[in-house]
Amino acid sequence: MAFSHTGFLGDRMTGKALEIGVCATASAGFLLFGYDQGVMSGIITEPIFLGTFPKMAEDYKLGSIQALVVAIYEIGCLIGSFIIIGYGDKLGRRRAVLIGAAIMLVGTAIQTSSTTLAQLIIGRIVTGAGNGMNTSSIPVWQSEMAPPKIRGFLVLFEGALITGGVMISYWINYGFWFYNKSSFQWRFPVAFQAFFGTILIIGILAFPESPRWLLKHGKEKEAAQIMARLKQCDVDDQELQKDIEDIKKINEITAGRKLTVKEFCSNGPDMHLWRASIAFAAQAFQQIGGINLVTYYATVVFENSLGFDPTFARLLTGVLGTEYFLSALVALFVVDRLGRRRLMMWNAAGMGLAMMVAGIGLSVGNQSGAYAATVMIFLFNTFFAIGWLGVTWLYPAEVTPIRIRAEANGLSTSANWLFNYAVVQLSPIMINTIAWKTYFVFMCFNFAFIPVVYYTFVETNGYKLEAMDTIFQIAHKNKENPVWVEKRVRKGNTDEAHAVENRSSSTASGEGEKEKVEDTEHKEDA
Repeated sequence: MAFSHTGFLGDRMTGKALEIGVCATASAGFLLFGYDQGVMSGIITEPIFLGTFPKMAEDYKLGSIQALVVAIYEIGCLIGSFIIIGYGDKLGRRRAVLIGAAIMLVGTAIQTSSTTLAQLIIGRIVTGAGNGMNTSSIPVWQSEMAPPKIRGFLVLFEGALITGGVMISYWINYGFWFYNKSSFQWRFPVAFQAFFGTILIIGILAFPESPRWLLKHGKEKEAAQIMARLKQCDVDDQELQKDIEDIKKINEITAGRKLTVKEFCSNGPDMHLWRASIAFAAQAFQQIGGINLVTYYATVVFENSLGFDPTFARLLTGVLGTEYFLSALVALFVVDRLGRRRLMMWNAAGMGLAMMVAGIGLSVGNQSGAYAATVMIFLFNTFFAIGWLGVTWLYPAEVTPIRIRAEANGLSTSANWLFNYAVVQLSPIMINTIAWKTYFVFMCFNFAFIPVVYYTFVETNGYKLEAMDTIFQIAHKNKENPVWVEKRVRKGNTDEAHAVENRSSSTASGEGEKEKVEDTEHKEDA
């Protein structure tokens, strides 16, 4: 079947049904992501697995080989995100995901059939590359297809399904812990991720391309048809045509001009550097907070750091995954009520406190302290799932302009993988060397996030994607922090709120567009 921009479902789905279909497809990608994150947690301490890969034992070279094999997946993800930075906008949102999912299936086959450490490492790199492409592209596709009022809910639903994937992997590992006759004990859990990859491919072929991407690439007819299906209106609908004109005006400003490093890093009227930087920081902070000390090494932490027996440690890991998933569902109902900034700041404080108490509990060195630390790990997961899991995948796509959205989202996702790799690589080594002090390191990071978010992260909740451009343009013109501009707009400052509400006012005339382009070019040349 030929690859089309409308998908093979054609005109059969419209409105909410279409939105749900797109969300379900995107969610399959994040189920796959979560599953792949969690599946190694229980496997890396299984005797049969260690019989095949003895260097993966935690006590071999302070766990550095174990850490390398687990963390090398993030390097693959980093490579995939770089591919999207370079080629994502040329490929389109759907085609990029399709290629990424196919690559993941290849990587899964390599991992499942592994008999040597080198083959396992190669399989994890290949799988990671596909996942890096997917996680750089899916949030952009989803956010560009969703209406502003439920955009946060839909994208955070994907984030919740990351934890759903983690939960599924934990319970599958627990079930197969009791099958100890052959390497099928670990090969099946690794192979099962192909199920989610297949669903993702089918969904991508079924549903349409982002109309914003189509408009950017001159395909107005297809874009109008898809937008009409989403809005359940005629292609000649006045509001729909206004939305198309607004998006086209933004595209016309930079039409024919290749995005350069200078423009990407400029702080001209659209403040690209500021917006790309906070998108990068959001993803980096998500990892530096220490979540993957828990996600990737939950069973190891429960067995070796907290001292529980292997069977109970795996049961506890499954319960942790379930609690993680349920906590992530809470975020769905508060993200559009409380906004992105509040969730990040409040829950960073909670994560910092949980890490502090966990460190204190483990420093005592008795069973009561271990139980207290266990409770804190559960609380840490709760705070993270509500405030930092889905929000940081949503935020980069919302805060960046369409001119740099694909590249900025790829860059922000690369930050996720880079710092993810650092945490996953260093965590077992830290636990083996500085023990309970590891938790204090992550405590400090979480507390440090709060002022950074407060002073630099602009609230995006409730705005059309193009309206964010106006907020940053006002901030640039007034030479002030865009955080304060957004606060005034939300409170209803007459002139500024009107400018944001009527997005086209900043590009209402060709003269205005010309001035904006000339101003940007002048600043790039300076």
